Amino acid sequence: MLDEIAFIGDVHGEARALEDVLSLAKQRVRRLVFLGDLVNRGPSSKRVLEILAELRADSSLETVLLAGNHDQALLDVLTGATREDEFLRMGGAATIRSYVDPPYRDVFGQLRAAVPASHKQLLESLTVEWRSGDVVARHRLNGPDKTPRGSFVIAGHAVQRDRKPRIEPSSALIDTGCGTVRDGRLTAFYWPSRTWDQVAVSRE
Repeated sequence: MLDEIAFIGDVHGEARALEDVLSLAKQRVRRLVFLGDLVNRGPSSKRVLEILAELRADSSLETVLLAGNHDQALLDVLTGATREDEFLRMGGAATIRSYVDPPYRDVFGQLRAAVPASHKQLLESLTVEWRSGDVVARHRLNGPDKTPRGSFVIAGHAVQRDRKPRIEPSSALIDTGCGTVRDGRLTAFYWPSRTWDQVAVSRE
């Protein structure tokens, strides 16, 4: 099974779910592709970015990190490129709390001072799309570029309310509500077997 690829759905700041799904995926693969929305909403965005940085440093794994709109929002607020109230509406308060304890007065100034350069560099390094053979991975199902005919597209972003990945003949949507809906799940989808593992979100 080690020649398979694991695609990991939207994490949304849920570090424990990330650790749990990785413990399953690492038994099957040596290549991991994260579909974006790594941060916001869940309580441990800082820890999620730490885990991903550790994965990238692991020479036994190939780790690909794609950019979601929440990841871009965090990077934009760190650089002053987006309005702070927009970031808060996207669940950014949870991300702030993961870096700043306790928050006071100029909370965004605190956030910018607290986020290490390595985390900012990781966010800056995220890519929009990844392709291998006839597989295309991106955050949203419909990307900015035309998808080659015959491709199989794997994406997150669109929450599947039944907490199960939606697998179609030419696509898979694997955002199963981790950090977004009650009883959400984090999904690892495997290619080319088109099988999947899933873990529940637990904050105990």
